Amino acid sequence: MRRFERIYDVVEPVEEYRHGGYHPVHLHDVFYQRYKIIGKLAFGQYSTVWLAKDQKMLVIPRIDSQQVVLKILKAENSDHNRELSILLTLSDSDVEHAGKRHVVELLDYFYHTGPNGNHLCLVFPLMTSDGEAMTISGNPQEAGYLRAISRQLLLGLDFLHQSGIVHCDLQPANILFSVAGTMDMEALLQPPEFSSVKWREGMSEDNSAPKYLMPTQRRRGQLSKAHFSTLEVRIGDLGGARFAKSSRAISAQYVQHWDQKPITPLGLRAPELMQRHTDGIAVDIAIDIWTLGCLACYETPPRGNSDFRSNSSAKIFELATNEPLFPLDTFGLTREEIDNDHSSFIEQRLGSNNQKNGDFKLYLRDRLPEKFGAENIETLTSFLSLMLQKDPRDRLQAEKLLRSPFLTDGYSH
Repeated sequence: MRRFERIYDVVEPVEEYRHGGYHPVHLHDVFYQRYKIIGKLAFGQYSTVWLAKDQKMLVIPRIDSQQVVLKILKAENSDHNRELSILLTLSDSDVEHAGKRHVVELLDYFYHTGPNGNHLCLVFPLMTSDGEAMTISGNPQEAGYLRAISRQLLLGLDFLHQSGIVHCDLQPANILFSVAGTMDMEALLQPPEFSSVKWREGMSEDNSAPKYLMPTQRRRGQLSKAHFSTLEVRIGDLGGARFAKSSRAISAQYVQHWDQKPITPLGLRAPELMQRHTDGIAVDIAIDIWTLGCLACYETPPRGNSDFRSNSSAKIFELATNEPLFPLDTFGLTREEIDNDHSSFIEQRLGSNNQKNGDFKLYLRDRLPEKFGAENIETLTSFLSLMLQKDPRDRLQAEKLLRSPFLTDGYSH
């Protein structure tokens, strides 16, 4: 039974403010006697995400700013939390690995007790934008653009994989961007908009829900004036990540999660994750490699006008996006029908034997600007094909992909 009047703005479901659900948050609330809420950044199925000011006088030296990201999990997702376990494992990992700086860092964590239960709160550095909200200038239709982003993502993936972690949800919203220097909070956030929470007549009111909900205040196009060579890229949101079965860090309480399918978006799922293939298969780091290959295709810029826009939900950058490699239509279809369509697209794009790259190269060449260059198209085709192997055993690991000629030969930028 609904307790609240419907809210039609883009906010978290108000009915999820219940025992075990979201914690009610208002602007200027202070958590842990330290983190003051100053803006709304996002919400998800399991958490709300806020911009907060760290009011502690002695700021941890590695934090460049007093502004941090505070992720507040639902109470029912806070006990024995896998994301926290993974983040702590990564904190103890090889500090010398070059990819560590390309994965989101846990700065702090604590538990907060509220009317809906005990909530795990995670604190992260602030990043300016994510792959869904990005626009890029500085001649994005160049091979150097794709090299710069792909290299940083591969370094981050290599760090995760060598630490025994499979991300499982590498998608545009989970790829974070920033540039070095101080951030302007007024430029980062839009003014807040409030949607009043109204109890339905006859419902007994309590403090389980906030007085209002808020859409995200994050502005789009924050890095529109940043050249891609200045971007810092990090892999974020490890909420869907898992310990690889081969990981020494895995404990018995997490093994059961391998009986559930990873949450990878349908259009980015590797062939072994399709419904008819998942029974009894040991899903491992190769699924991240396939997903990165799909994302790199989305990163490749289209021919034509630099003002191109895509309405694809799988886009990474508004000003430099191609059509999805596997553009699935899911409306009204069963999972089996979706998987069949997905398989057909894979055969169509990659052929029955994707070791032979001729058709795939033609597909890319038709969608890249001429100034991308013939040599770059050749090495890009090989680079993507090394990731988009249908048999997971044939996909190169991130460490070897970093030595791919497309990333190392430095053809015209």
